[in-house]
Amino acid sequence: MNDDVGRSDAAAELDEIDRIHDDFPAEAADRLRRLDAAGLPAGRLGSFAFLLNHVLGEKLGAWREAAERIAALAARADAPLPVLRHWAAAALLAEDADLAGRAQLRLAAGARVDASIAAALARVGALNFAVDAERDAGAFAALARAALDFPPSALDAGFASAFNNVTVALLEKLAGRPLDEAQRDALMLGAEAARAFWLRAGGWIEDERSDYLRAKVALRLGDPEAAAAAAEHGLAVVAANGGDPVERAFLLQPLAAALASLGNRKRAAALRSEAAALAASFDASLQRLIEQDAAELFAREHA
Repeated sequence: MNDDVGRSDAAAELDEIDRIHDDFPAEAADRLRRLDAAGLPAGRLGSFAFLLNHVLGEKLGAWREAAERIAALAARADAPLPVLRHWAAAALLAEDADLAGRAQLRLAAGARVDASIAAALARVGALNFAVDAERDAGAFAALARAALDFPPSALDAGFASAFNNVTVALLEKLAGRPLDEAQRDALMLGAEAARAFWLRAGGWIEDERSDYLRAKVALRLGDPEAAAAAAEHGLAVVAANGGDPVERAFLLQPLAAALASLGNRKRAAALRSEAAALAASFDASLQRLIEQDAAELFAREHA
């Protein structure tokens, strides 16, 4: 078989597994096990490693298998940093101290960072796949507080993604529940860390989306002034970069919720109407996300 054809087939299979994995995790797992990583270019190995963690580990509980399979990917000379960080996370979740230590050392060497920084990313990465809102809030807050002092490195994008995803997961898990001090700190510091690292490693979209997360967290913490400021800043970033209607619509909703909490219900209603008008042209999946956001952000109005 021509090498280019083999690579194309493997990449297409990975795309198909990605498409079906939420609806058919058992089938996705079987196909991941059969997929020949040798047919994948280095740039797709991070996605493969993520799916091994997400499907075999997070969905099916087979963390040792996920860790061992990612270790095989990490053995490739061209393995990129995302493979190494997913390996480090999986090894922790497999509760294999020896494997975790080797993975963290390899990650530190690959990124040229201190071993303590690689270990921190491994821990945040593990929480990305298995965070418990009761058990892990204090540890996550401590990781975020410490990470805010880390120097810039090749791991910034990994930290940004992990802090963002864990904070979003905590928001979802804690919806409608009273928050203790550790959980409040986890949400606040997680959103701050996600933004700090995205400002290093991302572009304007990550900039404004980190404002969107900060706005939602501030609302959850009962600080509508901070929520409004974050959403307004995000909207300014969107406007300065072409005014993308999807990004604008998602930011308008937390701004509207913040303004309603501050008593400016007339402007809040106008912003909600604008968001709905923009969303009318979106595809079905984006419309569902907008509707879910509205249900969450404006739940008190319908209570």
